[in-house]
Amino acid sequence: MDLNEETIEDTFNINKVLETLFSSVKSIAHEKRIELIYEMDSTIPRRLRGDSDTLVLVLSKILTFVFQKSDRKEIVLSLSSVEDFLYEEFISFKIQETHIDKEKLLSFLKIHVSEEIEMIGGNIVDDHENISDIHLSIPFKNVELGFRRHYRLPDKKIVGKKILLLCSNEKTAQSLKKMFQYFLYDVHVGMDELKKHGNDLALYDILIISEQMITEKTKETIANIQELAPLKYVVLRDPDGLEDDIKTDSEHFIKPITQEKIFDLIISLYDEKSGTEKSDTTQMEKV
Repeated sequence: MDLNEETIEDTFNINKVLETLFSSVKSIAHEKRIELIYEMDSTIPRRLRGDSDTLVLVLSKILTFVFQKSDRKEIVLSLSSVEDFLYEEFISFKIQETHIDKEKLLSFLKIHVSEEIEMIGGNIVDDHENISDIHLSIPFKNVELGFRRHYRLPDKKIVGKKILLLCSNEKTAQSLKKMFQYFLYDVHVGMDELKKHGNDLALYDILIISEQMITEKTKETIANIQELAPLKYVVLRDPDGLEDDIKTDSEHFIKPITQEKIFDLIISLYDEKSGTEKSDTTQMEKV
């Protein structure tokens, strides 16, 4: 290995990197009224070794460009890798369907980020079929060798719960669904799914609902159900406006959502004894 490459490697938490990235583009995203959503594959290790600073720089440049040029109102950044992440593997970072002209995309990538991508051993994948997609493939090393499950709940009793997601954004709901399924959760999405089951909230262990969808009738219904069944009630919130007090008995679940935040949420809801073991990326507060 080249000595220069060795000096820029560090050990980092991929979830923290994604939160840093979210903060770095928050202003332009707010200005353009675009929601950034993460979709994380279960194969991605929590702790990696590599150049996290350059990774954030590259992704921040790309997302800023996409926010400026795309007509999309939701941008999904997906992370995926091989099923068995051994010592060193490539991680794919994809932004699909940007609706930006391919020549403009390639020109931007070549001029503004190709040097940094090459510096960290990555490459730009040219997808001839999905011409408005951006796809980077970058190698990272696994810190926790020998582990196939990177997030382990402390008690089998909190695995495999039944959850209902009522999200104002469909892509957010699908991202959450994928991350909860990592813990073998039975995930239902949307009001139509609730209607299929007789509008019975008592069937569920957890309800996650977007702040925008909460009404007084919703809160009254949930309170009535909680008198009869152990339903956990969680509000999904944007990071803005957190100083406003919402009078509920729920947890606040703050975007951006990562796999580690899902893990921490489950711990917070079901395993109070392990509260001191929660990661330091949790962004929830009791109301």
